[in-house]
Amino acid sequence: MAASFDPGTTSRLLNSITTNQSGLRTSLAQIASGKRIPTASIDPAGLAISEQLRSDIAALSQTVRNVESGANFVRVAEGGLANISELTGRARELSLQAANGTLGDAERATINEEFQQVLSEIDRVTQTQEFNGQRILDGSLGSGSPTQIDIQAGIGSGPENQINLNVIEDTSTAALGIAGLDISTAAGALAAFDPLEQAQQTVINTRGEVGAVSNRLEITANNTRNTIVNLEASRSEIADTDIAAQVSELQNTLLRVESSIRALGIQTRQNESNVGRILNINT
Repeated sequence: MAASFDPGTTSRLLNSITTNQSGLRTSLAQIASGKRIPTASIDPAGLAISEQLRSDIAALSQTVRNVESGANFVRVAEGGLANISELTGRARELSLQAANGTLGDAERATINEEFQQVLSEIDRVTQTQEFNGQRILDGSLGSGSPTQIDIQAGIGSGPENQINLNVIEDTSTAALGIAGLDISTAAGALAAFDPLEQAQQTVINTRGEVGAVSNRLEITANNTRNTIVNLEASRSEIADTDIAAQVSELQNTLLRVESSIRALGIQTRQNESNVGRILNINT
């Protein structure tokens, strides 16, 4: 019986080699770049999702920086309020001292000199405490101020993505109701008790509001960082190469190519032998 060619087997082997060579190029590109999707043709949908996640991560990273800037702003404000609180506390102490009936006019006059210096320092701190050129304690950042400081803490445009910092009311002596106080007399010292107590309570309340905003900013920053970590994990799962798995796949693909080449060599020799037999038969 005459031997015959087997072109079908040869064609399948050539197709297998071509396919595996393409797989080799893809594996090498994935390993070299560290990306599972080095080109859009490999996984268009996966690439679109990963790029959207990348964009969201970049935007959220900026919001973290925004929140951290807001936190610095609030810390400066809290530092100024702490100074005002200490000063109002000192003013109360002096008024209590001046009200003591055992003191004479000269002693009260000396105490009043310090008292007036304390009031002047309250106004000085109020007018000079700034952050990036923005005055903080002079009422510019009160709740009803036309200057609204909003921290962009999310990637959306709605108010739920913003944190307002306008919780710092005017801390000047006039705003606190203690301007013009004089404790050079016992009566004046007694009259200063209530205004000074109310002023200190106002400052304490403002510090509490500032502290609440500071805590909110910290919580927001931490939550956003956690969101970024989770999104990055999702993006990596979609777009990044599992190097160990890809190296293993590369080795398997190389084995398939080598096997196909060896099989093709065997098939070629068989075809050549068949051709020789056919020629011998014909002669």
